[in-house]
Amino acid sequence: MNDYHIPVLLKESIDALQVKNGGIYVDATLGGGGHCEEILKSCKNIKLFAFDRDDDSLRHTSELKKKYPDLTIIKDNFENIRTRLALERIKKVDGILFDLGVSSHQFNKASRGFSFSLESKLDMRMDQSSELTAYEIINNFPYEELKFIFREYGEEKEAGKIAKAIVQKRVAKKIETTLELAEIIEESIFSRQIIKTKARVFQALRIFLNGELDALKTALSDAVKILNPTGRIAVISYHSLEDRLVKKFFIYEEKSCICPPNFPKCVCNKRSTLKIITKRPIVPTKTEIQNNPRARSAKLRIAEKKENS
Repeated sequence: MNDYHIPVLLKESIDALQVKNGGIYVDATLGGGGHCEEILKSCKNIKLFAFDRDDDSLRHTSELKKKYPDLTIIKDNFENIRTRLALERIKKVDGILFDLGVSSHQFNKASRGFSFSLESKLDMRMDQSSELTAYEIINNFPYEELKFIFREYGEEKEAGKIAKAIVQKRVAKKIETTLELAEIIEESIFSRQIIKTKARVFQALRIFLNGELDALKTALSDAVKILNPTGRIAVISYHSLEDRLVKKFFIYEEKSCICPPNFPKCVCNKRSTLKIITKRPIVPTKTEIQNNPRARSAKLRIAEKKENS
């Protein structure tokens, strides 16, 4: 699998799950299959359910099923984990791993349209059966919506200038390709960090188009519900929006009360469901970053289901 995708924080994430004999686990983001295979190798007598909505990933990892009979691969968004596991007659699991973002093969395959440096039609769909593409957003969404997307999902300060330039350019000619969009971004602002700006705009389009943050919120909430006591959730994120969402979710679930501090006694009846294992996220070593540049922004957060929750 290594020629296809180098798994990020591999040892750390597998250790986080504390895989045990007879356990049931979920790889919510199959991708290139690196984490999936390592989970299966770590303990023989386990069941693993792996999710992905990307046809390229599913085709590439199809051989894993032949090699590991206790692996079930499910084509679906991880926001449907609870429902799809119920269809498999699985109500509880012992660990769930999320490796968020875009896999290396998706970035490196020009036709997918995720990279601002590779010539491609504007696509960016994780699920290639979806109708909405980046092309539709760039060419049809009004200025205010484009500005909102770039600012909300890319944290881009120059969102307004970039959105205005796109709207002006598309009047004369439809914006067809990734390189056309990248050129418009470069021409619309004056910045020494133009590469980071392009990355933020492309990230924003991808996250919005694929509903990534809403899906993550749903999946994390359902993950807590289906975890057995002492079961673990491990999440690898690659940018601040995802990491902040995971951090806030873990903190909220760990709290046993959310009443205002001036209340004389608790009336919210909230229960603490998780124990945070990583007070600070685990990050890759310098050696890993040198061997795998994709790992440079990765952060791993781990939480454990409480015994009596």
